[in-house]
Amino acid sequence: MKKGDDFEVRLGRIRTRSGARKTVTFFKRIERASKRKGASSSRSSASSRAVRPMAFYRRVVIKGSFKTHAVGKHIGLKKHVDYIQRDGTDEHGGRAELYGSEIDQVEGLDERKSLANDVAKTWKDDRHHFRFIVAPEDAAQLADLRAYTTDLVTEMENELGTKLEWLAADHHNTANPHTHLIVRGVRDNGNDLVIPRRYLSYGMRRHAEQLVEAELGPMTQIEGRVRLAKTVEAERVTDLDRALSKQAEQGVIDLSGPAQRGRVWHRRLMIRRLRHLSVLGLAEPQGGGHWRIEPDSIDRLRQMGERGDIVKALHSAMKGQAPSIVTEDNIFDPNRLGSRSVTGRVTRFGKIDDTHSDGYVVIEALDGRLVHAAVADDETFETLQAGQVVTFEPHHKGPRSIDRSISEFADQNGGIYSEARHATEGDRVSADYARAHVRRLEALRRQKYVVRRPDGSWRIPSEYLDRAADYETERAKRLPTSVRRDSRLTLREMETARGVTWIDRKLTGSGNPVLRSKEIQAAMAKRVTVLKGMGFEKDEAGRLPSAALEKLEAIDLGDAASGISVETGKSYTPLGDFRHVDGIYSKAIERPSGKFAVIERSKDFTLVPWRPVMENRLSRSIRGRVSLSGISWDVIGRQGQAR
Repeated sequence: MKKGDDFEVRLGRIRTRSGARKTVTFFKRIERASKRKGASSSRSSASSRAVRPMAFYRRVVIKGSFKTHAVGKHIGLKKHVDYIQRDGTDEHGGRAELYGSEIDQVEGLDERKSLANDVAKTWKDDRHHFRFIVAPEDAAQLADLRAYTTDLVTEMENELGTKLEWLAADHHNTANPHTHLIVRGVRDNGNDLVIPRRYLSYGMRRHAEQLVEAELGPMTQIEGRVRLAKTVEAERVTDLDRALSKQAEQGVIDLSGPAQRGRVWHRRLMIRRLRHLSVLGLAEPQGGGHWRIEPDSIDRLRQMGERGDIVKALHSAMKGQAPSIVTEDNIFDPNRLGSRSVTGRVTRFGKIDDTHSDGYVVIEALDGRLVHAAVADDETFETLQAGQVVTFEPHHKGPRSIDRSISEFADQNGGIYSEARHATEGDRVSADYARAHVRRLEALRRQKYVVRRPDGSWRIPSEYLDRAADYETERAKRLPTSVRRDSRLTLREMETARGVTWIDRKLTGSGNPVLRSKEIQAAMAKRVTVLKGMGFEKDEAGRLPSAALEKLEAIDLGDAASGISVETGKSYTPLGDFRHVDGIYSKAIERPSGKFAVIERSKDFTLVPWRPVMENRLSRSIRGRVSLSGISWDVIGRQGQAR
């Protein structure tokens, strides 16, 4: 080699593009592949019959969702940001650390948390944002999950043709590490960011898998076979089960013939899996290489997997205690016949796998037993804390009150329900209430329980209430357990709270079940001492007088009103004996006595118990009628009053 011809090879960072070649987008690759499609058909028939080696991939599960914003609100986004950086989620069991397009330069946990709040406020006027959970199957083998996520966002930017604003947090609290990614729904030119459905369902996942392969290399045949072999005795749904299900004809699997060349090892794994399924009672040998498999084997395996997750969660909640046998009494089934509400102290909660939508909660019930329930990932779940008191509620059984209203109207009108007649004739109801009847009938119509007539009225069958009950039963099977929580206070916070707590309500009740929970017993004893210092003592029957609850709530609302008066410059007027309440619903506040709505008028304000009907009605005029059963709310809009 001549002098001057020397050159130096410089290695680029792994997974990072060199920049010398223009990025080819996902959609461009699809177009090129479609043009090459004709060439593939020219292969010889002998080649097409050849058995290719089974392909194994480095899979990445991506769950995406699209969240719209109420006008000027950022509460939901703020709660989600708080949730993804909650305690117990990083590698050492601490608080997950945020990073992203605006946060990498910030040092310190407090500064990052403050900036996350600022980002949520900055995004509040956007139309929407995107949430993703990115879970590589081989995440534990990646050198840097944060760098991997950053590279994935870069791929997204190249594909979508815009810079992205984003936040992320890595979680290590499940079997596989994963990343929560939040992407702002705005392009770098200020327009709304729209991500094509095709990219969300395929392209993003393919980019994520390519990045894993770039670092770890393609999955080898040996690695893939070993991974598949480890699932032979798994008591959950596996890839082997899916393969067996596809091969079954009328419940029979025929393995009598010779295995395809290169697939003998796979045939052996399938036979070993069938033998294990026979031990579980899900398959039966028929002789001659034939096996009969139960038609519901996949569903039953899925239930076994869920029960295994439940047992793990319960044993984790026992901590240092000796693990006990898990029975049906430890698993709350909201659809079980005769099931009743169960109240207790939260000991553990979370998700078995963040790629699934629902979570779980384990409580120590009043009788001391641990109870597990599958719950929805809603606002209550996102703000849950260990030590709070919650109640698991069984699902509604039988027809609803609105079904009885529909049936009564139809009985009086020849088996016909008419929205117009219901709102204008006889014992007429409001137009909104009549429309609620129609929405209920539409839901039943989709299940073919009722029929809509050409004129818009409805033919109501004589057995309508039975059909409505069947609809509720089928619907309930798809729903998680409903969780009721009266306050966000933990037991320790209840001991000294200036307001009505769950403990106070238990102290006023009669016929309470025997308490076997030591933590709840200790908290109740401390609360009695604190109440005595506040001037509230038990009566001769050993119960707290009910009048004490009213006084405690008045103390609580008085404390809250003092701060609101300073903030708004308005005076506080208790609801008292007023029969009506109206004003602007300005905000909701969490207090020891529960959640309350602030209703402002021109010179004063009042506090009333918050109800779900107020959701999404912030800063609007609202009017309510006070009765013994509570407050019936109406909203005043531009077009007049609406129920």
